[in-house]
Amino acid sequence: MDIYELVDVHDCPVCGGTGTLEEESGSSYYVMCTECGAHSVNIDFKSEEERLTAARRTALLWNTGKVIKSDPGE
Repeated sequence: MDIYELVDVHDCPVCGGTGTLEEESGSSYYVMCTECGAHSVNIDFKSEEERLTAARRTALLWNTGKVIKSDPGE
């Protein structure tokens, strides 16, 4: 089954835009808002067994509002 179907990502806690789970370089996951650019931290994984856990952890952080957002001038 596709990992993106197993992980629930809520809308952006900053602007209400769409939150998207992204994989980076085959070694970590993060969530990013397609509207305002807010994002979560990257959660690394080292094996296939850790992949789903990393995706779920980063989604949990995003879904609870733990995001990084830089406004112009910061």
